[in-house]
Amino acid sequence: MNSTKKMTEAALLTSLFIVITIISVSTGFGYAVYLDFAVPIFFCIIYLKCDFKYTVLSSVSSLLIVSLVLGNIGTAIWMIQSIILGLTCGVLLAKSTTIIDDFIFGSILGVILMVFVDIYASTLIGYSFMSEFQGYANMFTNKRYIDLIYYILIALLPMGTIFSIYFLSLILGKKLNILKENSKKKLYMMKNFKNCGRYICSSKKVFYSCVIYILFIEVLNLIGVRFEQTYIKTILISSEYICLYFVIRDAFVLVQNYILLKYKKNIYIRIFSIIIAVALVFLLKITTAVLVIFNVILDKKVNIRINQTKLVNNYVNQLIYR
Repeated sequence: MNSTKKMTEAALLTSLFIVITIISVSTGFGYAVYLDFAVPIFFCIIYLKCDFKYTVLSSVSSLLIVSLVLGNIGTAIWMIQSIILGLTCGVLLAKSTTIIDDFIFGSILGVILMVFVDIYASTLIGYSFMSEFQGYANMFTNKRYIDLIYYILIALLPMGTIFSIYFLSLILGKKLNILKENSKKKLYMMKNFKNCGRYICSSKKVFYSCVIYILFIEVLNLIGVRFEQTYIKTILISSEYICLYFVIRDAFVLVQNYILLKYKKNIYIRIFSIIIAVALVFLLKITTAVLVIFNVILDKKVNIRINQTKLVNNYVNQLIYR
């Protein structure tokens, strides 16, 4: 009975999606905004409401019908990217992972999807934004900083997109009353980020996986291994910057919290923050390594990452069940 209900709901939502998509795309009304944000949010909601199997069936049938009706391959490719992002956010929201873990996984997947879309676009229209940019970058004498800006921008775009889809899906899911235990906790975490944000961190497994990945890329650079293929290089380096950002953010906040807990003086926090900010500008790799070492010590000494996660969960549970 429950599966029949979910199948019926998925079918109705799919029909609604197909009609809205055909109207939006054929008229050009909100074309880019609709495909970039409305489509992934729609499928994230379907997942939260109907689970994985029916969401996949919905996405495949929607894609086929819209593609056949519109006859636009470019739109179909764009839709594939948006559907995967929406499905990914739905899966992450339903899991008992931390929101930082979700943003890391989602952002890296977003980079990979951007690359595949660029590959398909270059096949269809003969123009690749990424390859073209690399060609322009080679014309500059200070190519290092041009590349840095390029890979940071590539990393920031999926990070911002994932955050928007993730948060808007939670808000809409709350209004539709379809959020379950894990997704409801994540909504309260984000709505009360001002109070508990400094204690939200990634899990040990994800944090150290990011550290290992950064080390792997840096070792390849040290031994002279170079990836000349634009797409592979983009995925590897942009993913490294995503990992680097979250490692620095996590490591900095955890050490900061420990200093505040131990000494209970805000002046120490300000001094520490200034020192780290300056050190990151001039000695990024060394400062990151020092922060990671401090995190390893704190994880071994006081299990700070697990304790902070428990603290946030207890706080959120009080908000939900009070």
